[in-house]
Amino acid sequence: MSIRVTNLAFAFPKFSLRVKELAFESAKVTAIVGPNGAGKTTFLKCLGAVLPTPKGSLFIDGRDLASLKSRERARLVCYVPQEHDTTFNYTVSDFVLMGRAAYISPFALPSQEDTRAAAEALDFVGLTGYADRAISEISSGERRLVLIARALAQQSDILLMDEPTTFLDPKHETEVLQLVRKLAVEKMKTILVTLHSLEMAVQHSDQMVFMKGGEVVAHGKSADVFQESLLESVYDMKMKIIDWEGRKIVLR
Repeated sequence: MSIRVTNLAFAFPKFSLRVKELAFESAKVTAIVGPNGAGKTTFLKCLGAVLPTPKGSLFIDGRDLASLKSRERARLVCYVPQEHDTTFNYTVSDFVLMGRAAYISPFALPSQEDTRAAAEALDFVGLTGYADRAISEISSGERRLVLIARALAQQSDILLMDEPTTFLDPKHETEVLQLVRKLAVEKMKTILVTLHSLEMAVQHSDQMVFMKGGEVVAHGKSADVFQESLLESVYDMKMKIIDWEGRKIVLR
């Protein structure tokens, strides 16, 4: 599914987000990067209807997101936060099953289809053997995969992931982003991720969006837009890009 952004605006008391025109395609991964306070998470939350946005500013395959009911939105777009507040110590399978909320009527029990969708999602992220374990008993990296599995169970065509690799070691960071790529290619998902690692962003994305001060300052194909002059302008510091065996490394 495609996303079109037109004159999107959102404001907190001391911060405002303004995005004029952007478009995102299915089966593509877009990395949203920029310094702290640039508006990356706010933008992602607006796209996911976590924050309210005015009508006529966000369209999913031509449908105005603000005009849709919550259940309809949930079947189209899924927002995956950095971390989940596990006040209740659910099992992994029960937690993933929560992704089916948009398909289960109030006061009804999950159907066989719901259970199957949750099991398939766990299998896709490689955590089938963790189904009966408590959320508190698994690692941070494994919890990230469980969050992704819950999003998969929701079966939305658009996935919005906020810093899915924060605090992960290099191995798990790479595994999560490889999984993101797999989702885009094999499941034809439209995926947007906010990232701090510039190297990981350019390596694992098709497109990049650079933000600063609540605005988009550049966007385009990752290989084209990833330039030293842009990085220095966005981050206000000297940077140099080095190519190493086909990968781009940023020296600061």
